[in-house]
Amino acid sequence: MRGRGVERIEVALADSTTAGVELHEELTSTNEVMRARFVDDRERFAPFHTIVAFSQTAGRGRLDREWVAPDDSAIAISTYLEFDAAAARTSIGWVALAAGVALREALLELAAAQSPGLAEDVAGRIAIKWPNDLLVDGRKVSGILGELLGVVDGGARFACVLGAGINLRTPEQGLAFPHAIALDEAGIRPERDALIGAFLRGFAARIRALDEAGGDASATGLRGELERHCTTIGLEVRVTRPQDADLVGVATGVDGTGALLVRGADGQVHPINVGDIEHVRPVVKPEEGE
Repeated sequence: MRGRGVERIEVALADSTTAGVELHEELTSTNEVMRARFVDDRERFAPFHTIVAFSQTAGRGRLDREWVAPDDSAIAISTYLEFDAAAARTSIGWVALAAGVALREALLELAAAQSPGLAEDVAGRIAIKWPNDLLVDGRKVSGILGELLGVVDGGARFACVLGAGINLRTPEQGLAFPHAIALDEAGIRPERDALIGAFLRGFAARIRALDEAGGDASATGLRGELERHCTTIGLEVRVTRPQDADLVGVATGVDGTGALLVRGADGQVHPINVGDIEHVRPVVKPEEGE
């Protein structure tokens, strides 16, 4: 285990820049620490500055669900990013999705470093559940939450924080939720600094490309990447919507803003930006069943 103080490292990104990373033994919530420093302390972080905790005592996920990481069994990562205001409307919805794609790629990269055979084994087992979960064998190994922090440069740019919690190993008492899984159950045992670096490089590259393309995820290839690895697409889903009745339908894809497209029983396609998604069952094609 690391000492109780803060350790600082630099992660080399793909464009020859670096991202500063703070390593903390324990925090209440990496997202909330970054928010407090940005809002209350008016701290302007450098792009992709990252706060990491190896134990998180009061984290939260999407829809305010609790995400508590016991000491040394998980890692919590929060990364600061900015978008040009003109691109922000279409970019914001892609932040968590880009993180899911980048984290999947990072895990495969680290699995390959352990063993090429391991990477081949897990490639088909790691998938993205729209909009913010990474699954291994259909169980949640990572929860991802993107949040708007505010505006900078007089409103010319939007500041966001992307938080990800990753289960590294299964504690002796087991994981808190039956649908959860840790990387060690899949045979992936990454060195923590290597995991942080691989994730940040992939995430930063996708976010920078998205910003430079004015938020066009199709032009950058991000939309295609997501659709290839998103297990939600093609399933019958139930969408619990905060201000409307539940919607049951088939997830057919994502639109240009990252919204999930769900075709209801009436044939109408509904773009879903906010809602809890439950995978009901695969859609059976006529030739595959009755």
